[in-house]
Amino acid sequence: MDENVDVIEYGMECILEGLKRKFGLDTNNQHFVDTPERVSRMYDEIFGGLKDTDKQVEEILSTAFISDMDQMIVVKDIHVFSMCPHHFLPVEMYVDLAYIPNGYVLGLSKLPRLVEILAKRPVIQEQLTEEITKYLMSIKASGAAARVRGQHFCMRMRGVKKPEAVMITTSVTGDFREDQSTREEFLSHIQNSKNF
Repeated sequence: MDENVDVIEYGMECILEGLKRKFGLDTNNQHFVDTPERVSRMYDEIFGGLKDTDKQVEEILSTAFISDMDQMIVVKDIHVFSMCPHHFLPVEMYVDLAYIPNGYVLGLSKLPRLVEILAKRPVIQEQLTEEITKYLMSIKASGAAARVRGQHFCMRMRGVKKPEAVMITTSVTGDFREDQSTREEFLSHIQNSKNF
């Protein structure tokens, strides 16, 4: 295939042709004229975390600044969207995270940015949750914790069709893993988090 061809546009054209052949979709309808191009542009946004993920994350983490703060920092209700790699359907998530600084802290806006970059990929929720704490630990934190609550459209609109089901994943490292009172403090902070 010509490397100048937008492969995502071409793929969407194939999907539309498949829907036409299998179900009789009228692809001559005015609403489908620019669909392949729109889908390609949309994927640039939705999957923005795929391009140089490590570099994007490193840019965020490199902004950590020296601080004497050594108490828990919690940010909750970070609302993000991702895509299920199994069915390429959306996942809507709320992320709660915490870390205990050990010489360095990140600016407040950097934490949601980190989560958003990691979410803007076709990634399973379990992996996303683990990566959040892994990257927080890389700024020499004494511990990191994350709880991710997700509603998966592969369960909501197909298959078992359970639109109210919420998947919860957690990851705890360092002090959060080793000290029950630290873990309980984190859980107390996120008790009244937003619901779907």
